[in-house]
Amino acid sequence: MIDLLLKAAIACGLILALAGLGIDYLLPGTSPGLNLPQLLIIAAGFTLALAARQLRRPSLRRRLSRALGKTLLTAVVLSLITLVALEILLTVFGMSTLYLATPPPIQVTPIDWWICDAPGCHYIYDNVQADCQKGHVPERICAINRQGYFGSEDFVPPEEYDDSLRILLLGDSFTFGRTAELGKSFAEYLELAFPEALIWNTGMSGTGTNQAVRAFEYYAPQLKPQLAILGFVMNDFGDNLLPIDSWFRVLDPLGRPVSVRFYHYDAWGTVYNSDIETAMRYFGHGTPPRNGLEHAIGITRLGTLLLRLRDNLAALSGQLRAKQIKVAREYLAALRDRARAQGTELLVLVIPQQEYVKSPNELYLAAIQLMEETGLPYLNPSPVLNGESDYAPAGDGHWNSAGHQKVGALLADCVETYIASGDLADCEKVIMPTVKSGF
Repeated sequence: MIDLLLKAAIACGLILALAGLGIDYLLPGTSPGLNLPQLLIIAAGFTLALAARQLRRPSLRRRLSRALGKTLLTAVVLSLITLVALEILLTVFGMSTLYLATPPPIQVTPIDWWICDAPGCHYIYDNVQADCQKGHVPERICAINRQGYFGSEDFVPPEEYDDSLRILLLGDSFTFGRTAELGKSFAEYLELAFPEALIWNTGMSGTGTNQAVRAFEYYAPQLKPQLAILGFVMNDFGDNLLPIDSWFRVLDPLGRPVSVRFYHYDAWGTVYNSDIETAMRYFGHGTPPRNGLEHAIGITRLGTLLLRLRDNLAALSGQLRAKQIKVAREYLAALRDRARAQGTELLVLVIPQQEYVKSPNELYLAAIQLMEETGLPYLNPSPVLNGESDYAPAGDGHWNSAGHQKVGALLADCVETYIASGDLADCEKVIMPTVKSGF
């Protein structure tokens, strides 16, 4: 038994030393190179491992037993002293913990703007309009229709279905038009370019492709669109792992409407949720812990290192990325199949993140590959975008009005071609998949 415990102590010491060596990769904002806290962690880890290794020698154990009593007690005491000393030193040097020891007070105010039902998640018109009178609601949110989506016109199905162009827009905050001036989003560009068309914009901030599937299922039978356009953004990979009702709306301490998540996923892609009160308490303080044990570990600095190490090892496994891609593929295929059954042409607008306009990252390339695998025609707007002048400032990540107008013009050209020929492939900017799997 003692030998097994000593082996465990050796392993713990080596892990602690490795954590010290890799602290630059475990904690955000650290600079490369060894510093005093790292050296202390490395030294403590190796000391613990060497001491435990020496204690495995029978002759030494017998001598220590005679001199100090029970070897196990000595090892435990030594380990505890080492760990406590390290915790104190890391505290002195200002290392932060993953979680707060005491949950912070609630500083946000829930607002009853939001509902998730048959069409998916959307705003509640009457509740939003009531708060719009108080002046703190962004004007774009105030401009929703009675179905809870952006647009001055309610979604009223035509009395007769003729050859008039009908377009259903699907997506998240980009499609909703966040950060664009009123009248300047790409959806509004299409409305101005085709005034005779009936265009329903079901884009909703904070949602993924799962929301798009739900919205299509509900509204496509009413509108009977010839064309549906899906805005697919890279954060859809993460949003698709969560239920569509994974967040709610609150007013932050400055009175601004923001979203709070109470569903989350870990580095392996496992979904978990907290209660709404806990989610509000942790607003501005990171993600709530999954359970009491993780909280107890994460309020210590050494525990924080271990949790960071766990998450980084999970990231190296690639399991989260594989799960994100798998789920996105399933939702895209489901939307494709529903569009085909409805007789609707589906076009995907693959939206690049600001920093990857010129050089796409791995996730953007994965999105392109998914379009190929699912046989979905798509547009890549990167060639017409400028990563600096076409995005909102301060790291917002959305297009500003200029970016929306460029993408609107790109889409309008292809819609014009589609009207003339009835085939998206005739628009040279639309990329038709070369690989059409049976998925």
